[in-house]
Amino acid sequence: MIYTGFYIISSLFVIHKFSTFSKINLGIIVGLMLPDLDILFKYLNKSENLHGGPLHSIILALSIFIFLLIISEIKKIYLNKKIVNGLFIGIVSHIFFDILISGQKILFYWPLPINPVDSLFNLKISSNTLYILSCLQFLIYRYIGHKLIVLLIDSNFPILNQGKAINLISNFMKIQFLFFSLFLLLFVLKIKYSSLLIDFSMLCSIIFSLYCLYTLKDIFNKEAIIGQ
Repeated sequence: MIYTGFYIISSLFVIHKFSTFSKINLGIIVGLMLPDLDILFKYLNKSENLHGGPLHSIILALSIFIFLLIISEIKKIYLNKKIVNGLFIGIVSHIFFDILISGQKILFYWPLPINPVDSLFNLKISSNTLYILSCLQFLIYRYIGHKLIVLLIDSNFPILNQGKAINLISNFMKIQFLFFSLFLLLFVLKIKYSSLLIDFSMLCSIIFSLYCLYTLKDIFNKEAIIGQ
C-alpha cells in the first residue's frame, strides 16, 4: 500500500501551523508525491512484497537533485532553487517514511546490484484495513483540493485565472469522491476487485494533484517564517 495522501496531509498541517506557503514548501509537497509515480514499476518485479520502485532510490534522488540544481543555475527564471531544495527534502522524506512504515521492500540503492531494504516496522494490518485506508486516501486528496481552493481565494491570484483554477480543483475533488465511493461500494458489496485498478486510480490522483500544484505554483511565494 502507498501512503502518499497521509504524507501530504501531514505536511500541509505542519506548513499551516509552523510556516508559510513558500517555494521550498511547494517543492516538499511535490517531492512527497513523486516517488509513488513508480507504482507501475512494481508490476515488472515478480516480488509481491516490493513497495518502492526506482523512484524510491536515494541514489536516483541525489542524481535528480544535482541535475536540477545545475539547471536552476543555468535557467534561474524557469526553475527556482528553493523549489529544487524542497523537492529533494520531500523525496527523501517519502523514502524514509516508507522504510519506516511500509512493511515492504524498498529499492533504496537502485540501480546498484544491492538487495532492497526491508521496512524497519512490519505493521500487522489486515487486508480489509489496508483497503479502507486506501479508500480514505481519496478523501484526503479531496480535502487537499479544498485547502488549495481556500489558499487560492486568500491569495492575490489574478481573478480570471482564479476562476479557472477553482473550477479545475473542484473537478479534481469530484473525481476523488467518485473514486472513494466506487471502491467503498465494491468493498461493501464484496465484489472482487483488482489491486491494479485502485493503484491506477491512485496514480491518476497523484498526477492530477501535481498538475494542480503546477497551476497554482505562483501562490507559493511567501518566505518561510518558522515558528509563527
